[in-house]
Amino acid sequence: MNDPAGSFPPSGVGGATPTFRLGALQIAAPLLGGLLVGTALAYVLVEATGGHMTAGELWTCVSAGVIASVVVPSLPPRHGVELTHSRLVVLGGGRREIVWQDIIGLEIRKTLGIRTVVVQVSDGRRIPLRAPMSLLDRGFDDKARTLADWWTARRGGPDRV
Repeated sequence: MNDPAGSFPPSGVGGATPTFRLGALQIAAPLLGGLLVGTALAYVLVEATGGHMTAGELWTCVSAGVIASVVVPSLPPRHGVELTHSRLVVLGGGRREIVWQDIIGLEIRKTLGIRTVVVQVSDGRRIPLRAPMSLLDRGFDDKARTLADWWTARRGGPDRV
């Protein structure tokens, strides 16, 4: 699924810095589900308006969904997070770096049964992280704990423990 498989100590012993990225199945499953629901909806709408979708047209829609589900996850994974000694690096759509001291909290958000980590920043922003994510990842709790441990060990400041 998404890396790393094991947990990393907050001290980063050995220079290891964890990086969490979505696995291929975590990308493909929602995509395939959405495309299949979209195809079914298109089929129902065509039938409801009195038109008819031929078997060939239906096959084309389903084939496009299956092909997209295979191709998209095979693209290089760009979205994720990297934990460094001085900051949390959010990867994807550019690179955003958040100094550990600017993070005032971490929370687990659950949407449609899928849990993700949300970072609360001192300027009031709430930044949802794309990885780690609980969908098809039994190691989510360990990864979220690793993230929290790294933040706790590095947040510093006189008003913080």
